Amino acid sequence: MIVYLDLIWLLNVGIDYLLLACTALLLKRRFQHVRMLLGALIASAIVFLMFTPLASWFLHPLVKLVYSAMIVVVSFGYRRMTYFLQGLATFYFVAFITGGGLFALHYFFQTDADVLAYLPGYGLGGPMISWIFVLICVPLVLYFAKQQVASFEVKKVNSEQLVDVECWIDGVCVVVTGFIDTGNQLRDPMTRTPVMIIETHLLYEHFTKEQLDVITSLRTDVDHHDYPLLARMRIVPFRAVGQAKPFLAALKPDRVRLTHGGDVYETRNVLIGLYERTLSPEATFQCIVHPQLIQKQAVS
Repeated sequence: MIVYLDLIWLLNVGIDYLLLACTALLLKRRFQHVRMLLGALIASAIVFLMFTPLASWFLHPLVKLVYSAMIVVVSFGYRRMTYFLQGLATFYFVAFITGGGLFALHYFFQTDADVLAYLPGYGLGGPMISWIFVLICVPLVLYFAKQQVASFEVKKVNSEQLVDVECWIDGVCVVVTGFIDTGNQLRDPMTRTPVMIIETHLLYEHFTKEQLDVITSLRTDVDHHDYPLLARMRIVPFRAVGQAKPFLAALKPDRVRLTHGGDVYETRNVLIGLYERTLSPEATFQCIVHPQLIQKQAVS
């Protein structure tokens, strides 16, 4: 069997550099290309070391750990222990994600039972399809991993802005999950009352759809005895994407209670805007909360 170490080493340099680059992206660290290239060269040197009498040493887990630590220090430097450990852990995370992703993709597309026959290092460094597979899939797996981590970070931030909302309207309690939108400065222009927005369909089980349709269409030419919620209706200027009308129908609730981070906030000075579209495509929340509602003193 012929093994072309130069080809294997060159491939490893590229892959190791991508691993270090992805580590830097995840940790939001400044790209130091010279240091990262030097780290990739040190990491790829293992290809040659495995064909020396030192090979048995580099198979020991402790030596692998020390070797990895050296790669991280060379690539990102050493400022303090937590900085170093964070870099080392993220480097291992990226390596495991990439290795697992490659193995999964290779297994998915494999049609031959002999998996090893398709790995680099056989013949001309392995069949050409294997090298192309590695060269194409490593960047794709790294990109996918970065996007997923970024998605998790966004969801974590969003979860910290979620709040439990209880609205009492005409003696009925409506419970929803709200999202604290710091950009929401919607108020009643006359009274300066903050306005929170809720998906209209959530009120259908408590009030008739006909009654809510009358309110959202801003009709006043009906008998108030047949539509008691009209007495609570307010009209607020409102502009949004996909919103044809320049006004938003809102209801004056009896009170609203919000629970956020263990604190409870309760107020009567609020309006509930009725929005006829879905606020969250993933149904994470059904209500947009005005930030002023959680800035008041919490209820003990």
